[in-house]
Amino acid sequence: MQAHLIIWIYDNGFMKLKVGYIIDGTKALGPGLRFAIWTQGCLRRCYRCTSPELQPLDKGKIIDVVTLSNHICATNGISGITISGGEPLLQAEPLKELLSLVVCRRPSLNVILFTGYNLCDIKNSGECGILDYIDLLIDGKYIDEQNSSEIGLRGSSNQKFHFLTNRLLPYIEEITTGPRKREMRMIGEYEMLTIGIPPRRKSQEMV
Repeated sequence: MQAHLIIWIYDNGFMKLKVGYIIDGTKALGPGLRFAIWTQGCLRRCYRCTSPELQPLDKGKIIDVVTLSNHICATNGISGITISGGEPLLQAEPLKELLSLVVCRRPSLNVILFTGYNLCDIKNSGECGILDYIDLLIDGKYIDEQNSSEIGLRGSSNQKFHFLTNRLLPYIEEITTGPRKREMRMIGEYEMLTIGIPPRRKSQEMV
């Protein structure tokens, strides 16, 4: 994990995130009702990536972390936040700022973050401070051949669950071996978003 790959944006003194999607209530990405954020931008090109539209760095929507933290804190009924992408840790600094703002106002919310980097690399990088705000880190690149329908809340079996606090340990079986959940949501008038960990596509479906 190289520091020069980390990107963030300032505008008028506010740190900003580039996001692909925001959903303020889903049960498909971890225990309970969760606020979900998909960051925009990824430098990996995993074979048969499940979200290729989130790879380009020049797409997505820019939102300042104060506005997004207000949105999260004002969302009733959620028990946690799930952050995916894209590669969230390309924007580690604004994500850390976002989570620090949320924790001050909603300390009961737990945080799950997916990343293609591994925990060892993160700890050895200059971005390890974000780990202070994460309860469960799911790390490792997506490997299509290791995508099984029975591996819980991860895309492929090489990816590892790191419970950085004990807050989500009561849900360890649900997270690590429970059945996958999927939801469909309309984004705007014409786009349909599938939320959750997708199964590996059958050979006839692959392009």
